[in-house]
Order: sequence, then C-alpha cells, then structure tokens
Amino acid sequence: MNKSPELCRSCERITNNFEVLRGKYPTYHNMPVRGRGDLDSKVCIVGLAPGLHGANKTGETFTGDFCSKILFQCLVNADFYTKDSRPLFYLTNAMKCLPPNNKPKISELNQCRQYLKNELDSMRNLRSIVALGVNAHNSIIKCYHKKVDELRFAHATKRRLGDYVLYDSYHCSKINIQTGRLLKKSLTNILSSVKNETYD
Repeated sequence: MNKSPELCRSCERITNNFEVLRGKYPTYHNMPVRGRGDLDSKVCIVGLAPGLHGANKTGETFTGDFCSKILFQCLVNADFYTKDSRPLFYLTNAMKCLPPNNKPKISELNQCRQYLKNELDSMRNLRSIVALGVNAHNSIIKCYHKKVDELRFAHATKRRLGDYVLYDSYHCSKINIQTGRLLKKSLTNILSSVKNETYD
C-alpha cells in the first residue's frame, strides 16, 4: 500500500486526466492534494474531491473556489477558530485527486479510501467526523467496516460510528447552495452543533 497519495498512480483514468490537465493548466498542481487544518484537533470534515480551479490548482483541499468560501464562512460563524486563529478542525476529501467531470467512480473512491483512513487514524484526539455529501459519508463508514445499508446518509443527522460521532450535511457545492438545497444557515447550524458537542 502506498503510504502517501502523492505517490499513487493506481487509477488509470485519473492519471490520464492529469496528463491532459497539465497541458491545459500547466501552472496548476494537477496531482493528489493534501488536507489542511490541525491533525491534533477533535473534528475531521470530509468533502468529496478537489475542485478543478480550487484545490487542484493550489494543492490544498478547500481552497480557491466557491464551496471553499462557503465552508469557511460557516466555520467562522460556527466559532471553529481559537482566539489566535488556530483552526479547531482538519479538512480532507474522500478522493485526493480531481476526477474527470467531478464524477468519481466507485472503484476510485474505494482505491482512495486507504488514504482517508490513514488521516483519520492519525488524528489521535478525533471525536467527531463531518461528512459533506453522500460519497464522503459512504467512504467514511466503509473506513470503519460498516455497510451503507446499515448507516445511510441523511442530512442534518448525527449517529454513533464506533468511537466517534458522524454528522451528515449536504455538500456546500455551488449547485446545492444556489438551488437552496443547502442553506448557509443550515450548514452553520450543523457545524455549531459539532463544535459545541465536541468541545464541551
């Protein structure tokens, strides 16, 4: 098993897509991206995958695009920073690479799950996990050998997942925000519950 996603070339479709992207966007990262935040925190927030002009450009998850701005606005509103601006969370994705058309295959999510599990295992103080969307939710529960049918995604819910509490929210994607499927107030409320119940 590769210990670092940066060295991974297991998904042929994604590897080939990166070659195309390097021609179109030569200044972009165009490789697996790294998480950001504090691995010593008690909360891990998991999205789906890097955005083309966001994390795929910068190399760090949740940077430079619409959903990143929404998420960080809600994190600020939910008081997820210390007085000295230290984040009380760690951010990552179920997939470390940008999938073509932003649509990962199940096989690709399964392949990448080892890296998500490594991150979760490295968080020695972890108490709560936030899944942004059904694919992130499914990847998380499979990390802990649960079946999707036993623990289905449901927006604005929280459930026990072994030693942790799993919170679900729709992803803060542009389409979810613009259609009103997810309101910033709703995401803020979920994150506030996570913050208050985890850092009690």
